Amino acid sequence: MASVLWVALGIVLVVDALVVLRVTTLHTGIVVAFALGLLYLAHGVSRRRVRWLRILVPAGTALLVALSAALAVVGSRDTATGDEDAVVVLGTLVKDGEPTPALRARLDTAAGYAAANPAAVVVVAGGRAPGEDVTEALAMQRYLVARGVAEHRIVREGTSTSTSENFTHAKELLDARLGTRYTAAFVTNEYHVVRAAGIAAEAGVDATHLHARTPWYEVPVDYVREALALGKFVLLRR
Repeated sequence: MASVLWVALGIVLVVDALVVLRVTTLHTGIVVAFALGLLYLAHGVSRRRVRWLRILVPAGTALLVALSAALAVVGSRDTATGDEDAVVVLGTLVKDGEPTPALRARLDTAAGYAAANPAAVVVVAGGRAPGEDVTEALAMQRYLVARGVAEHRIVREGTSTSTSENFTHAKELLDARLGTRYTAAFVTNEYHVVRAAGIAAEAGVDATHLHARTPWYEVPVDYVREALALGKFVLLRR
């Protein structure tokens, strides 16, 4: 029975990695999820299992599941009041000049917030990653304008290459536009909220948050990726 479980988990991760690769661009989460899936498959079909793997694989899996559940629960508890002076939409991957599904979810959440709070400035933050045709910020601006957000409300931050730079550069733009006394919220997917809040604090940004629901088919890949990124943040604080 245990062997069947590991094989099933392996198939899910391998297939999911390939599915996500079709709708987005290659990134660490896809590679790690695919490799983890192969490990599960090998662990499940092997008749002679290495003793330390018999302990490490179940323990590591339990830790990953527990961490993912905690990130999902905490990240889904929004703290935004709805009357902030600004909302910062954190960028993620763009494919063929268009936002990927996870980024569209963030933008749809931001568009709803902007409609409910028409005085808020909307910052779209994200540079141009390898393989992207345009900056994430430009793709995000186009998407929001097409959904009714007035272009004059949108501030583009198109130079950042990390969440830390998203916040640092967005703060500089907001300070220039609003002064130093304003309130802000940020929008990201639920799995990313905990780390993003920590990074914001490190960058000197006191912000509330809104979550966007991760597309169901991206959940395994995105949570595997976030577990690694969270570990990096805990160790390096960035």
